Amino acid sequence: RNYNKYVERRLREQNSMALQRNLCCLAVFITCFSSCASVHSGSVRVQFSGFHVGLKTSPAPLVNSSSVLKGYTSLKDGIFAVDITVAVLSGEVTLKYGGVYFLTTTVHFSTAAPNDRCDYDREGTVKVAICVDSDCSNNASLQAISQTCDKVFSMTATGLLLLRSRQIVRVHLFNTGNSSLVIGAASTFSGYLLA
Repeated sequence: RNYNKYVERRLREQNSMALQRNLCCLAVFITCFSSCASVHSGSVRVQFSGFHVGLKTSPAPLVNSSSVLKGYTSLKDGIFAVDITVAVLSGEVTLKYGGVYFLTTTVHFSTAAPNDRCDYDREGTVKVAICVDSDCSNNASLQAISQTCDKVFSMTATGLLLLRSRQIVRVHLFNTGNSSLVIGAASTFSGYLLA
């Protein structure tokens, strides 16, 4: 019981930090876009396209395997999708417009049980990747990789990708170690069309 309270508290703290980081990035983008738009003469048509989704429940534990982050909440309570199609059950996000997108995901992990060890030898890694059309190669995805972990930890993959209309982006998770990892329900995936 104490372990579950500890995990919940750590996930809330980490989710709060991730939200602050995402809001800071969005504020920087809005400031840059406003200053860029004011330089151009004539009318400027702003097309906002973006999404922010979170997990509804924790998926099955991830042990020495890969998975797609899916099972997002319905579009309510701060969750939104504007001119983007989010397939809640499959985790697919289909883009309506092509352009440069700012994409970020924060995935919270915890060990499956309080007594589980969470150590990775040199061969074992945990990877979080935002992949385009299921292509998770280095030049077509945004990745975060870790060889060490704690009882409760978070990983964030963030960056810019040039994407075409109707491309699909998903969050893929890879665990090559033997530790059983539970994915936290507070995990999020967001994206915004920049230009």
